[in-house]
Amino acid sequence: MTGATAGRLASPPAERVALLAPDPPHLPLRGREEELARARRALEFGAEGGCVLVTVEGPPGCGRTRFLDECASLARRLGYVTGSRDGFGPADRPRLIVLDDPHLFAHEPGEVPLLRRYAPYGDRALVQLVARRPGAGPGGAEPLVVCPTGRTERIRLGTLHPPAALQVAADLLGAPPAAPLVRLLRGAGGHPKLLVELVEGLREEQLLRVGAHEAQLVEDRIPHRLRVLLQSMLLDLPDQCRHLLRVAAVLGRESTVDDLLTILQVPPSALLLVLDRMVSTGMLAVGTTRVRFPNELLWRLVVDSVPVPLRQALRRQAADGREAPRPGARRPPPAGPPDLNGQENRIVQLVAEGLTNKQMARRLGISPHTVNYHLKKLFQKTGVNSRIALLRETGWNDPSQESPEPGPRVGPRPGALEGGGQI
Repeated sequence: MTGATAGRLASPPAERVALLAPDPPHLPLRGREEELARARRALEFGAEGGCVLVTVEGPPGCGRTRFLDECASLARRLGYVTGSRDGFGPADRPRLIVLDDPHLFAHEPGEVPLLRRYAPYGDRALVQLVARRPGAGPGGAEPLVVCPTGRTERIRLGTLHPPAALQVAADLLGAPPAAPLVRLLRGAGGHPKLLVELVEGLREEQLLRVGAHEAQLVEDRIPHRLRVLLQSMLLDLPDQCRHLLRVAAVLGRESTVDDLLTILQVPPSALLLVLDRMVSTGMLAVGTTRVRFPNELLWRLVVDSVPVPLRQALRRQAADGREAPRPGARRPPPAGPPDLNGQENRIVQLVAEGLTNKQMARRLGISPHTVNYHLKKLFQKTGVNSRIALLRETGWNDPSQESPEPGPRVGPRPGALEGGGQI
C-alpha cells in the first residue's frame, strides 16, 4: 500500500485543514491483495449482468478512499462506466456507483440512499461500492437495489502486515529503510495514515538521510506533523472517548479496567459503551482485565498530548485507588514519584546524576543487564522512552523545559521499547 494508499480519508469538514496531500498516483497499492481479489470477483459478477453491493469498512486512516480509487480503476479496465451518485453511460455497459460514507448523503435519519435513488434501474447490471467507518450510518446489512440477481460482499481494511508497511515506506522514500528506521516505522503498528505521516514528517524535518541504497535515521524524534494529525483525530472523537483515550495512555500502554474506573468515576456499563467505540476505531484493544494500545506510536503521541503535571496527578490518583484505606484513616500524600519502589527511585536518582548503566551497576551492586531491565520497566511504567523524559516525568528536572537539546541524536532509541539494546 502506498502513501495515498495508506491513507486518504473521506474529505474532512471544510474548516479542517487537509493533513495529507495526495501522493503520486504511480505508487502501487500495498498490502491489499486479498481485499482487491474479492473486489475483482464482485466486479466480474456485475460485468456478467448481476447486481452487487460491496461495503468497504475500516477505521479512520485505514486507506478506504485509496482502496475505492483502486477498485474504480479496476472497474474501468473491466469495461464499467464509473461515477458517483449522478450520471450513467450507455445502457449496455455495467455501472459502478461509488460512495464514501454514504450516511452523509442520507435524506432522512437512517435512510439508505442507494435503495431509493437507484431502484428505478431495475435489472440493469450495477455494482455499488460503499466505504464507511464501522458504526457509521444505518446498522445491519444494507438492502440491495431492486435486481433479480444480487449479492453482497463486505470487505474490512485493517492494519498492514509488517512487510507491506515497510514497502510503503520504501515507496515513499525511494529506498529501503535501514535497521534503526525500521524499528521506528514498526512503532506505527501498520496503521497506514500514521505510517505515511511519520515518513513525511521525518523527511520534512530532515530527520532522514536517503542514499542510493537505503534511508537512514538521523534523529529519533516524533515529527510535529504527527502531533497535528493526533489533534485532528482527537477532535473528531466525542468528549467521553477522548477522555478515556488520554487517561488510558497516561497509565501506560496497558492499563487495568479497575484503574480506569477509579479515575473516570463512571459505572462499568458506561465504560463499556465508550470502550466499544474506541475498539471500533482500532485505537484501543480490550483483553480479559486490561485495556491496551495496539499502536505504540499512537500511544506515545497521546501521552505527549497530556501536560506533565496532569500525567503525574493521574498516576497518583490511580495509585491511591489501588490502596484500600481504613475507614476514617487519612492517607498521607505521596512522597515521591507514583508507583515506584525503593530500587526504582534509587535508579531514577542515579539517572539524574548522569551515571551510565555500568556506573549505576557498580553503585547498586548489580549487573548492567539488571540496570537495563529496571530502566525498561521504568519507561513502561511512566509512559516514556528516554532518560530525559523519565526525569521529567518523575520530577527530577523542570517540566517546563520541553525542548530537546540541540544537535542530532543518532541511534535506535525505539529499540529500548522493543527490548533490545542498552538504554
